[in-house]
Amino acid sequence: MNKAYLLFGLHNHQPIGNFEHVFSEAYDKCYLPTLETLARFPSLRYSLHHSGPLLEWLERHKPAYLEKLGAMAKSGQVEILSGGFYEPILSALPEKDAIGQIEMMNRWVEKRWKVRPRGAWLAERIWDPSMPKILASAGIEYTLLDDTHFYYAGLSEKDMFGYWVTEKHGHSLAVFPIDKTMRYSIPFKQPEESLAYFRGVIEKYGTTGITYGDDGEKFGVWPETNEWVFGKKWLERFLTMLAQNTQTVETITYSQYLDRFAPNGRIYLPMASYEEMMHWTLPTATAIEHTKLLHKLEAENRKEEFKKFLRGGLWDNFLAKYDEANRIHKRMLYISRRAEKAAKKMTKAAAKEQMTACLYRGQCNCPYWHGLFGGLYLSNLRHAVFANLIEAGAKADAALYKGKKWVEVERADYLMDRWKEVIVETPELFALLSPSTGGSLAELDFKPALFNLSNVMTRRPEEYHQKILEAAGKSHAGGDEILSIHDRVVFKEPALDQKLVFDNFTRHSFVEHFTAKKTPVDDFRLGKVAGIADFENAAYSVASATGKGNTATVKLACEGHIKSGAADVPVSIEKEYTISGGAVTCVCRITNKGTAALEFSFGMEWNFTLLAADTLDRYITVNNERYRMNHKGETDGVKEWAMTDDYFRFTTSFETSHPVTLLRYPIETVSQSEGGFESNYQGTCFIALQPMRVTGGKTAERTFVLRCKGI
Repeated sequence: MNKAYLLFGLHNHQPIGNFEHVFSEAYDKCYLPTLETLARFPSLRYSLHHSGPLLEWLERHKPAYLEKLGAMAKSGQVEILSGGFYEPILSALPEKDAIGQIEMMNRWVEKRWKVRPRGAWLAERIWDPSMPKILASAGIEYTLLDDTHFYYAGLSEKDMFGYWVTEKHGHSLAVFPIDKTMRYSIPFKQPEESLAYFRGVIEKYGTTGITYGDDGEKFGVWPETNEWVFGKKWLERFLTMLAQNTQTVETITYSQYLDRFAPNGRIYLPMASYEEMMHWTLPTATAIEHTKLLHKLEAENRKEEFKKFLRGGLWDNFLAKYDEANRIHKRMLYISRRAEKAAKKMTKAAAKEQMTACLYRGQCNCPYWHGLFGGLYLSNLRHAVFANLIEAGAKADAALYKGKKWVEVERADYLMDRWKEVIVETPELFALLSPSTGGSLAELDFKPALFNLSNVMTRRPEEYHQKILEAAGKSHAGGDEILSIHDRVVFKEPALDQKLVFDNFTRHSFVEHFTAKKTPVDDFRLGKVAGIADFENAAYSVASATGKGNTATVKLACEGHIKSGAADVPVSIEKEYTISGGAVTCVCRITNKGTAALEFSFGMEWNFTLLAADTLDRYITVNNERYRMNHKGETDGVKEWAMTDDYFRFTTSFETSHPVTLLRYPIETVSQSEGGFESNYQGTCFIALQPMRVTGGKTAERTFVLRCKGI
């Protein structure tokens, strides 16, 4: 008699940097009740994956959970899956790091449970043709991918069962297609619907394997699912249905299926991920077009007909869509190279392991992209990745310089945009200067606090902002089922449409503004500033970049025009940066190359964050008055101000050579998350404004000093 074999797998993950209460709540609402419910059906078989950040948290706080999981693995009820330990996108890593991440997970599982994983969970099911070599090199025999990947390779519905074999350079790998019907049914549809689906597959295709693999957080963490899965006992009813219908459907682990059944054949898969991910990575305007096309085909009932020919973009395009994602990624690559260099000088294995662990934590995928979940828009996740990368770099510094005073200055295509950036490192600071974008400071890290001050998102339009403007959608399915998280429209706060303000430039620091008159703070906040110079955010040339002793000096220059009445007056700008210890000094020289005097308002802008918008331990001090980081205001006659972080124990002070009007306002983005649409504080913008008059043939000079120090 034909039967279906259900390969039931769950992936549980919490990212590096998630709040402690999120781990605890997920454990109480999801992980523990799920495991306890699975354990009550010992005749059924499951495959489970837990990411490294979650395993480390469980080991510290809930070791009994790991003991129970280990007992289920020992009995054969559960198969443990490997994967990159800190849940990286493997294809985005240097190959040595990708293999190293999997080997770290393999060692952890073997040490804890005395089993060697045969399969691996692929973070976000991001696939590229190099994966067989990477996975097989780490001892992995199989992985799971969405059926999307297989459709894009030209296969049809009948080919989405069982498994296929692929290879790269002689390294073979088995790949299981994840059934999309199951992914959207579990746990949102009634168990009886899944049983009917199993019977339909058997009737149509005979004995075959049906792969289910998806986020465990669907079982209690996703909105409304805790009451549905456990309060209304969906999971217990689903497992009872499986246990009572073994003649129709038998649960089996991936490895068991691999050992009992032959592959369908050989396949070579294109770069892909699940359908939603490939949509999210599209540029916003293209994503809107893509959605319209999909809706049109759905209305015409032709979407299935075109499925294998319709696709979005590649995961890597998040690095093009978001400059901030690219900076995280390139910082990671930079630290990976630096750690490899430092490891050769380290004699103690423990020191190498600690440095490598910090690097690997900095590769956790969640803040590298954005889709349904907050991801890149969540500053705490970005901060955690940066903090670990900075710590890995600091450990590399210690090995490379052994406590000596030093400075490094390098010109390199750091951001991989065919422009050479200037990288400056001291024991206290990492500074990335971007000549191509106004000679600005793209990143500033204060190493003693493991803190990236420039961890600020630019305000960009997103496809889903249209839903906010329309304020349409429903939040509940009604009846006996609940909506998938992909279908919910929930607003977590009112008046979000008023926060939909977009920038026309990437938010860097030491950015100049030239306006005809003094500009109020709201004009800057709302992007209504009318500039009078044609070189704002333009490319600067690098006149020199040198380091001596413990001091770096970088000179940048640009030619352009400032409008004066109807005339465009030629000017030259020189920005001279001096970086020493924890201080960055920028001397800005503006030369009027015309004959008539120029009068204008000159502004210097910084975009920095202390992560928290409205807490007492993160604040701005202006003229001895304290303000929260989300304060909007203007103060005249300022020559010094500071922002202080009592939590991370450091302060950043600012000094100007001339009195300024200090403007400041919070930078807020509006993004979607699993809980609904919400605003996110990203940082604070400071603008130092002052009137200037430069006569023909003369040069005006202004100096700005920034100092970071511990407290």
